Amino acid sequence: MDVFQTIFSFIVLISLIVGIHELGHFLTARYFGIHVLKFKIGFGKELFTLKDKKNCTYSFGILPLGGYVQMLGENNTYNEEDGHFMENKKSYNEASAGERAAVTVAGPVANFFLAICIYSFLSFIGTMQLSSYVGEVLPNSIAEESGIKIKDKILKIDQQKVSTFNDINLILSKRIGDTVSIEVIYSSEGINNTKYISINNWLSEADQKAPNLELGIQPYIPPIVGSLQDDGPASRYGIEEGDLIESINGKRISSWQGLSNILGQLPNQLLELIIIREQQRLTIMLETSSFTSQDGTEKGRIGILASNNLKQWPAEYVVERKENLFNAFITGLVDTYKYTTLIIHSIGKMMGGSISADNLGGPIQISVLAGSAAKAGYVTFLSMIALLSINLGLLNLLPIPILDGGQLLMIAMEKIKGSPVSDMTVEYSMRIGIVLVVSLMVFAFANDIARLI
Repeated sequence: MDVFQTIFSFIVLISLIVGIHELGHFLTARYFGIHVLKFKIGFGKELFTLKDKKNCTYSFGILPLGGYVQMLGENNTYNEEDGHFMENKKSYNEASAGERAAVTVAGPVANFFLAICIYSFLSFIGTMQLSSYVGEVLPNSIAEESGIKIKDKILKIDQQKVSTFNDINLILSKRIGDTVSIEVIYSSEGINNTKYISINNWLSEADQKAPNLELGIQPYIPPIVGSLQDDGPASRYGIEEGDLIESINGKRISSWQGLSNILGQLPNQLLELIIIREQQRLTIMLETSSFTSQDGTEKGRIGILASNNLKQWPAEYVVERKENLFNAFITGLVDTYKYTTLIIHSIGKMMGGSISADNLGGPIQISVLAGSAAKAGYVTFLSMIALLSINLGLLNLLPIPILDGGQLLMIAMEKIKGSPVSDMTVEYSMRIGIVLVVSLMVFAFANDIARLI
């Protein structure tokens, strides 16, 4: 089931962002009266085809890894059977330089517009995010060495306000590859503290942890029961979804991480649990089961998972963001700008060598992330679609022949020299572009394989 979900999520994600990209080209070409011959999503054998009244063919290929819009006269190619050069049919090459530039840039613009729409939609319907309260400090981490403790709240990083763990990760991601001292302001028992934390080649190597984990902190998760394992100790002894575990054997439980740590130390033991259910305090006696951990030690468990229903959480540990339509649109613009600049920043550092190119991911990595995002819920999945849509838009703006950025470069050269670029220049440029793009894809795919191994 997980494999099917991963594959399906990947197909939906790629088809959507590629489809929107090509739709940008398609609609703009139609607007300027350029005759569109074909609109295709995917490559390889066509699963289905259909034609509209304007003799444009629409199809979906069996391999959903790209797509294209073919216009009349594009790249000086034509098929006489389709009547490419019929009267009253405007070709791509007949369009002005400005019209061709608009058609070319419309694809990436459509990708950015999709991201804006998604972020605006999420802001309008309202999302709940984990607050910046610290729920766990990893042993021997940067955070532990800096004196950050459980229940501390991160307020600012490098003078930028922080309210959620997403904010923390976004700000820290901008420091990728840096060797600097970052300023962290946090509240501990009502007192604000400032720490200057030294980082060295921050997240520059491949397969690094998420920024918050690299810092050594995890978000606060209350000890509220989510799902229960069938026939596990918890379900057998009467624990229910939504129960708040207050104490175990008289020891107060303050977080899910603390709950897991205590249970892990008590395999096959009889425990007294105090739980809160619908504002009533109940006592439950149960016996833990056990399992062997990766390090070979025997640990205890009761067959429960943490609640991901943030509406059940105490209000101080959740940040709800919901805005009116206008403000939601502004948020969509701001979020798209933030992630666009972050990606550009990261690409620049990767090209400069301060970030390992091994961080580059390909189709396998995207499919794994897509499956995980879909499993996490529609908010996470939509957010990933928006982020990858921005990535696709930026990738296509690179000045590489065969990509949209390369086409824009050709149009600019045409305007500068006052005449079309020669067919030979176009042909050799396309060959170089294909080699570069294929090489990039092979490298990314190799990174994916290396991660699996």
